[in-house]
Amino acid sequence: MKTIVTWIGFNEDFLPLKDELIQINALGFTNSIHKDIYDQYHFKQHLILTTTDKSGQLSPFLEQKKKMLQSFLKGFYPKHTIEFLETGIDKSDLQNFPIIESQLRSFLQSRDPSEDIHVIAGTGPTAVGMAWCTLSLSMEKRLSLHVMQLPMYAPGGKVSTLKEIRPTLNKLLDDKLREYHFNEDLPSDIYIDEIVNREYAKARALASAIDINILILGETGCGKDRLAEDIVKRSPLNSSKYKPINCASLPDDLLYSELFGHVKGAFTGANHDRTGLFEECNGGTLFLDEIGDMSKFMQQSLLRAIENKQIKRLGSNEIIKDVKVRIIAATNNDLYEKCKKGDFRWDLYYRLGSTIEIELQPYRSRTVDGRNRVLDYYLKKNETRWKRKINITTGATKIISQYNFPGNFREISSFVNGLFALGEPTITEAMLPKRFMDIEANLDESYETVLKLHCIAMYNKYKFDIAATCKALGYKNSTQLKNKLIEWGVFT
Repeated sequence: MKTIVTWIGFNEDFLPLKDELIQINALGFTNSIHKDIYDQYHFKQHLILTTTDKSGQLSPFLEQKKKMLQSFLKGFYPKHTIEFLETGIDKSDLQNFPIIESQLRSFLQSRDPSEDIHVIAGTGPTAVGMAWCTLSLSMEKRLSLHVMQLPMYAPGGKVSTLKEIRPTLNKLLDDKLREYHFNEDLPSDIYIDEIVNREYAKARALASAIDINILILGETGCGKDRLAEDIVKRSPLNSSKYKPINCASLPDDLLYSELFGHVKGAFTGANHDRTGLFEECNGGTLFLDEIGDMSKFMQQSLLRAIENKQIKRLGSNEIIKDVKVRIIAATNNDLYEKCKKGDFRWDLYYRLGSTIEIELQPYRSRTVDGRNRVLDYYLKKNETRWKRKINITTGATKIISQYNFPGNFREISSFVNGLFALGEPTITEAMLPKRFMDIEANLDESYETVLKLHCIAMYNKYKFDIAATCKALGYKNSTQLKNKLIEWGVFT
């Protein structure tokens, strides 16, 4: 679908009258698009982006203008598809480039990838035009950028025309923008497959909803910290303060001090006042890793800070108000089960974003083929890094493929890098760590895992014949087995 995207022209599309009345400007920007551009360039729909007004002071006025313009356009161009979309950008942020760029990026990412999007620059504030330019550089395959030439400047001088523009930057700055801020690719230093990609897509959908906290579940080494960084990068808060902290590494008094600060004399060694991470990240994001290991006291303190947006420094009775921090929490614990056992507060669990949990699956949950893809990924990555290849004997390969890697992708990455560091052209069984030979330590005893591996092995044995596999396993019908194979990711 060919789509034209513009910003509502509050100054160009309306004429002021006496007594604060307004009327549509028939020669305005949006009307000119439908008069000269829409049919001439064969557009199928027009999306008009608008702001919000959180203060509430201007909302009735803004809504009145939107309705007037929509009614005017529908009356004159009934066959044109016109839709007004709120961007989530508040009027108070119309010169805040990071927020505008992030929200417009989210808008583009939310559209169908097959949609042919054409954006007209020059509509809206200057910062909006700047954001479209940077997005056209970073997402060049996602949109085309144009300016509209009015009749007096257009060829023939009768109707308005579109002229495509392609912003350019010097190579150094362009590379830096792409590398650090406008890179659309997933993080290159972690393994990505359809399972991981699904969770990243979910996280990116939540990134722009800055009022919602996010909870990331997953075992150690699954990349929870990298996912948190990606969420912040895609968030409207990406230019605000971001700090991570491991909640399991500190006792209560030190963790409280790290989060909320302390005053001089609060404890031995407190020689001066200290600002905590909540104050430092006010207006930004705080990543609380291993939050499932927090004590009841710290859970209560954190809940109070999230609910009331108020904190107290350790050793002080002064309440510091309006401390607004977005929380991204992560844990390798099953918080739901901890709540049922009374070890974690239900109210804090709900506040941390339990409604939409993001879960990064461990390495051992993958199929045999999926495991092999993980290992191949890190082997090829290190081949590029070390500029050479290594050979792994059949025996060593079998042992590696049977090892569960409890440290997940972090352990795999470190292990494969270590193989290359040995400097040997061939890796044998004798070169592998002793823990790879510990069958009992490597055994996953859960019923679901044993069932999964056995069914997949039988499915392979019977050459992917569902009916034959069902008969061998004793399943009454193929649907039951097929549903399990879909659940395990064997096929979709």
